[in-house]
Amino acid sequence: MSYFVCRLAFFFLFYVLSTGAAAQVPVRASYGSLGLSQVILPLGVRSGIFQKNGLKIESVYIAGMSVSALIGGDVQFGFMGGPPPILARLGGMDVVIIAGLNGLDQILVSAPSIKKASDLIGKRVGISRFGTTADYGARIALKRFKLQPQKDVVLIQLGDTTARIGGILSGAVHAASLTGGEKEYALKLGFNILTDNADVEFPGNTVVTTRSYLNANREHVKRFVKGLVEVIHFVKAESEKTKGLLKKIYRQSDESIIGKRYEALVSLFPDYPYITRNAIQSFLDILWEEGKLKERTDSDMFMDMSFLREVEEAERQRNR
Repeated sequence: MSYFVCRLAFFFLFYVLSTGAAAQVPVRASYGSLGLSQVILPLGVRSGIFQKNGLKIESVYIAGMSVSALIGGDVQFGFMGGPPPILARLGGMDVVIIAGLNGLDQILVSAPSIKKASDLIGKRVGISRFGTTADYGARIALKRFKLQPQKDVVLIQLGDTTARIGGILSGAVHAASLTGGEKEYALKLGFNILTDNADVEFPGNTVVTTRSYLNANREHVKRFVKGLVEVIHFVKAESEKTKGLLKKIYRQSDESIIGKRYEALVSLFPDYPYITRNAIQSFLDILWEEGKLKERTDSDMFMDMSFLREVEEAERQRNR
């Protein structure tokens, strides 16, 4: 009898330990900006939604270096603008986009003294780093004004959103490319909004992993994508809780700014954030026009939407 009890206790302990381990898989994920398209990661961690899906997530803030961290194995997932992972893949790196947004969520803002686009001639515009979404956001905005980067206007690498805003305030630059979610804050600081690129089809934000991690850890990737979708649902269903978390993340108490951020966040994310072939192709076309792409490339090589489709289908089946 005692032997049977011992065996039973052993199997029970094994079950608890094994399911507990499976329930909390340690994962590191990076985000390179406090823009709303990427702040969805710390929102998911602080709300406990990723943890509910069995992932013990450590969110790591890495401004402009998310691809390097991913390739180096320092993180398993990265939230970043579309250009860096596409450029990395073109360079032979093992990266793949598993979700994303298809608009260029970038505004070009200027100091109060800059009233119109022509006032930028001979001036400095702040971006994060060359090759990032902020960089292309600035270039596309300048192109709309028929201004040439590094000829009519000098682009200066400043770093993250805080650094770019600080650059305008200090006079280091005269304008900067920011995410659309910063519009209300920029206006409160007295900046002028020169243009909004929200209508431009572009891989504005992506969720990225590596093919090697994806192939070896398909269940972890599925849990991560499922968690992402549930965070989006949480944001749309729990406005007050989300605003409370946004206050903590941005360290802001101004209700009007937080309210505008929340509204922008809700409008930014579809229920299922599929990156599209056309969005990726739009960036490839820019590279082709600039002579940086030597041959036409299939947009499918950069993405894998199968996990998102699987999560969507499971939810639809469950809600029938």
